[in-house]
Amino acid sequence: MLAVLPLIKLVSVQLGSGAELAARGESQRVRTVVLPAARGSILDRSGAEMAISLPRYRVVTNMKVLAGEGISTSTDLERLAERIAPVMKLDRTELTQTLLKADASDPWVRLAETVSIEDADRAVALLKKDGIENVLTLEDSSERVHPAGDSALRLLGTVGPEGPGKLAGIERAYDSELQGKPGKKVLELGTKGESILGGEHLLQEPAAGSSVQLTLDRSIQHETERMLAEGAAHAGAHKGIAIIGRPGSGEILAVASVERDPETSKMRLSSGPIAFSDSYQAGSVFKLVTVAAAVESGQVTPETVLQVPYRLQVADKLFSDHEAHPTEPMTVTEILAQSSNVGTIKVALGMGKQSLHDALTGFGFGSSTGSGHPAEASGIVPRVSDWTTPDLAASAIGTHQSATAIQIWAAYNVIANKGRYVSPRLVGSVIAADGSRTTPPAKPSRDVISASSAEQVSEMLQQVVRDGTGKQWSIPGYPIAAKTGTSRMAAETQLDKADGYAWADGRYHYLAAFTGFLPAERPQVSITVILDDITPGLTGSTAAGPVFSDLAHLSIRELGIAPTNQADVSEDSTQQTDPSAASSVPSTAVPPTTTRDANGRVRAQPAARLISSSGLKKTEKR
Repeated sequence: MLAVLPLIKLVSVQLGSGAELAARGESQRVRTVVLPAARGSILDRSGAEMAISLPRYRVVTNMKVLAGEGISTSTDLERLAERIAPVMKLDRTELTQTLLKADASDPWVRLAETVSIEDADRAVALLKKDGIENVLTLEDSSERVHPAGDSALRLLGTVGPEGPGKLAGIERAYDSELQGKPGKKVLELGTKGESILGGEHLLQEPAAGSSVQLTLDRSIQHETERMLAEGAAHAGAHKGIAIIGRPGSGEILAVASVERDPETSKMRLSSGPIAFSDSYQAGSVFKLVTVAAAVESGQVTPETVLQVPYRLQVADKLFSDHEAHPTEPMTVTEILAQSSNVGTIKVALGMGKQSLHDALTGFGFGSSTGSGHPAEASGIVPRVSDWTTPDLAASAIGTHQSATAIQIWAAYNVIANKGRYVSPRLVGSVIAADGSRTTPPAKPSRDVISASSAEQVSEMLQQVVRDGTGKQWSIPGYPIAAKTGTSRMAAETQLDKADGYAWADGRYHYLAAFTGFLPAERPQVSITVILDDITPGLTGSTAAGPVFSDLAHLSIRELGIAPTNQADVSEDSTQQTDPSAASSVPSTAVPPTTTRDANGRVRAQPAARLISSSGLKKTEKR
């Protein structure tokens, strides 16, 4: 935490009332000056600084004082600007215009809002050397800086030079705690508007603001941003989101979002907190809710067998799996592991509209998670009274509702938490100037499904990674429960298809997702990855899977997560290991790695097969 003390030395005097000051004569005037409070810092979970306020000076001048020093003509003012602008690192032309356009009704002119103490002092000394004194007044100010650079900047928000102003992110949500309480002083001025020696009177000391400690880990955040940008670029995505956190507590360790720069085509950090603000039809990741609700109701068990055709007509809508196949018996576990659209729809048709709608809202969709981010959207779950039977089918496979990435992450945590919903948390505590801490209130946790049902669904999700659509991203010794998802992007313009999906460049556009947790038996970390508008032919597994795997390895190393089955690790010990992992955590906690390319990215063995876009239907089995 950075404590910023007032920079102007105040002379301790017996202060009279405002009337007494005014009674001293018309030859003296009084100016009230606000003393800004030190804005609290924003820290990561370990106390590392992510946003701090550094002491600066606001530089003002009085046109009457300048005139008294013989600086009044346009030429004089231009010369003054030319003299001090380089020293204070200001634009000479802009400074000149500020002086020339001074309002005659108010002699006080603000020349700069945030000038370093050293530069301001140098400007004063330079003018004094020229024989010009008392023309610059230095007032306390501050500048918000980010020691970690742009990392998590859209999450944190920014503070403008004029103070809080239009805030966003954590800066906005916790502005009342961060900003503190400004102080006040009065200045007695002479006949020419100059400050009088000993004429500063303190009315009120400024009170420093509290600091906000996040649940984020600055190191994991930075690496997540890097890995996501690399993976999104590799998948040809236009946008990408990644979230890492602790399912049991809801603490978010990293939340990253990137976008493709339209000018350079390179990935950059996104211009907004899209993990909270943007909603998606995330497709197959919603199948978790359908299956979990059916298991909870007793309608099916993981071993229940259904006859699953390639296509299924539901009223006037035709749904199909991604790859053609004969009608075949599939257990519910196989339906989820192989991401069968038709199989999932058959499960949902047995449940009915109200049951599935209740399950979606129970898992947190359609309402804010309570994460604490002010930009969080609620997503969309249409009213059940408006559902048709095809809507029920589409909802079962995630193409009738939309959700934010943070909602998806929280929903999968229900399974990790044995059926209990825990709200995501961005803020761990608020630290007052005296060091006392308070924990922001969180949404109460609630039971969504039974622990028994959650354990059954967790086992089914593990099958996705053991022998399903995510099998190439397994990590020996670390059982993963996860789900892949691929869905057509929703239409946004009149140029899109009439069927409601995005259409450009002669093709549909797709979103990929991979979300889950590990180790499955005692989850310590959960991860969600979403890539927007991926290269044709890629899927949730082949596009988002590599990023999920990278982030899983990162989490294991940084959090020191030990394997649950050392025998699996020993059997895989002949594989190439990641040297950075060996130096990060004890050897028993180092996960074996899959093959990595020259850039160190995780690559599956064997290489993933790309699926031709020509075989894609309205909803996909992926």
